[in-house]
Amino acid sequence: MASSTVIPPAVCNSTTLKTPFTSTTKSSSLASTPKPSQLFLRGKRNHSFKVSCKVSNGDENQSVDRRNVLLGLGGLYGAANVVPLASATPIPAPTTSCSKNGATIKPGVPVPYSCCPPPLKIDPKDIPYYKFPTGSKLRIRPASHAVDEEYMAKYNLAITKMKELDVTDPDDPRGFTAQAKIHCAYCNGAYTVAGKELQIHFSWLFFPFHRWYLYFYERILGSLINDPTFGLPYWNWDHPKGMRLPHMFDQPNVYPDLYDPRRNQEHRGSVIMDLGHFGQDVKGTDLQMMSNNLTLMYRQMITNSPCPQLFFGKPYCTEVGPKPGQGAIENIPHTPVHIWVGSKPNENNCKNGEDMGNFYSAGKDPAFYSHHANVDRMWTIWKTLGGKRKDINKPDYLNTEFFFYDEKKNPYLVKVRDCLDNKKMGYDFQAMPTPWRNFKPLKKSKSKVNARSVPAATQTFPIAKIDKPITFSIKRETSGRTQQEKDAKEEMLTFLELNIDQRKHIRFDVFINADANSNWHELDRAEFAGSYTALPHVHSDPSKPHVAPVAKFQLAITELLEDIGLEDEDDIVVTLVPKTGGEFVAIKSAAITLEAC
Repeated sequence: MASSTVIPPAVCNSTTLKTPFTSTTKSSSLASTPKPSQLFLRGKRNHSFKVSCKVSNGDENQSVDRRNVLLGLGGLYGAANVVPLASATPIPAPTTSCSKNGATIKPGVPVPYSCCPPPLKIDPKDIPYYKFPTGSKLRIRPASHAVDEEYMAKYNLAITKMKELDVTDPDDPRGFTAQAKIHCAYCNGAYTVAGKELQIHFSWLFFPFHRWYLYFYERILGSLINDPTFGLPYWNWDHPKGMRLPHMFDQPNVYPDLYDPRRNQEHRGSVIMDLGHFGQDVKGTDLQMMSNNLTLMYRQMITNSPCPQLFFGKPYCTEVGPKPGQGAIENIPHTPVHIWVGSKPNENNCKNGEDMGNFYSAGKDPAFYSHHANVDRMWTIWKTLGGKRKDINKPDYLNTEFFFYDEKKNPYLVKVRDCLDNKKMGYDFQAMPTPWRNFKPLKKSKSKVNARSVPAATQTFPIAKIDKPITFSIKRETSGRTQQEKDAKEEMLTFLELNIDQRKHIRFDVFINADANSNWHELDRAEFAGSYTALPHVHSDPSKPHVAPVAKFQLAITELLEDIGLEDEDDIVVTLVPKTGGEFVAIKSAAITLEAC
């Protein structure tokens, strides 16, 4: 058996891994009829057999005092770069396309080890589809801030045993390093599909991939400590008591294997996190930070996610390139939490935000899995909020496949269609209040901002940068819409043809009907519509330009216009406020559109 060197957890100058990883695949099938991914994998693309890659249209909020909610308890949408084709094929499991040297951190900087999985010991065509065990007791994932010392010790022991596998058998797929490399392989360019880099972020694959990833990770941990009921803790940053680094991950002398020294040392202890963090700490009281966080959660889960495509992200099939467009939760709070936890630039010799602040290394921090356990919980909760909030039912989504090893070191193929119900997968979440549901922003300006007092969008755009607040008026397609019309089409604030520098952290906030003297750091008000954010995610070819086009950026504003009292206005006033890297954003035009959601 080949051996490899384990990456030291406390430094970023990783030793090159020498394991001669290989990978293989199995063609997929659906009943007796070949499905597109089967034909694709066999190299026999049948162009007469096609399915659509398009998405169909598919809580009461009580007024409560914001301060009482906080003290009592202790949005965005990045749109497509590519328009989906009418005919496409689902993404197949990438078990034959892993390049040992293909993963990159940034242009010209490869990941210093292979991210590919351990070699298969069976013929690729014999890899079976996974079947859930029967008769198992439902595993309960606890809230991280509510666990006791016994649980923390058990979790630390499980991680210890997982890390021991790195030493006893570096090719064991259950090892801590092997598990961390799964995220690297799927996220940093090690895999290719249809001749293109495979990327499970920035599309509708984000939620199902991470759900399957955590499923097997959790079962492996339980098996190592002989506890099949073990559930991963979820870091409930959507609750005020969870808006700090969980205690279990911040005790290096007690639970050393849950601690990662490659974290931002300024964000340890009782520091309240920023769910909109993009590299710069916002100065404010703890109360204001928690209020901002709950507002962001309300906007992302409710206002900006009224339908599947806005929540999950854009369709991603073999005919569509990677990064077609991410959903609301992936962008905020998912990505800001990664950045908030990861190391500061050049801290502990880390140049790329390691561990949590970079996709290739994120899996090396145990906090990563608890973070994503709560992301996974958001999927479950979102479907209880009513309206059109339902799972995607398109074949190209449901038939997409991934490849994992289970707790017995056996390889399996899995389908998206089999992970839509977490209880059917054998786990659920400890019940915990979700105060953001009742945190609809109510505070608003006392009067409407006069649209005639600011330049029109046609006079303002194109803009070459957002280096200061930019205010303009914009004309609506129609005003005074009936409820039936609102149910049929969502009103969208749409920015077209953005060009962004991919090397930069970028965030700008969007406000509607906001006074020019507003405190732009206070998000807990009705005028806050959402944010545009972008992580540095440059391609692997350094010869290509760093400035990349984004087709459009949209925010759902139907509910917001109702709350502000602008439903009958023909023109509204919009302000763009730079937070990070706005000087590296150019926008061609802005409009308000009505779209079936």
